[in-house]
Amino acid sequence: MPRRATPDPLAIKLGTRIRDLRLEKNMSLDQLAAASGVAKGHLSSVEHGRTVINVGTADKIARGLGMKLNTLFRFPGESPRRARGAHRG
Repeated sequence: MPRRATPDPLAIKLGTRIRDLRLEKNMSLDQLAAASGVAKGHLSSVEHGRTVINVGTADKIARGLGMKLNTLFRFPGESPRRARGAHRG
């Protein structure tokens, strides 16, 4: 996917979450790229919120981190109820 000139707020939130999880596991971008099969440059763009990813890429990243996909979307400080309803308009 192309990089965005203006980062999407959800992409920023998800990218920050991915970076935090990666750092908690003491993984470098190179290590996550190797474990997930997602290119290092693409991971960097994801972590900075410049790229919106699809479910397949999110699943690869989650597996590379050794966790289930839904863990990526568990944002600290947010109740599960709020997180589920956040997409409703």
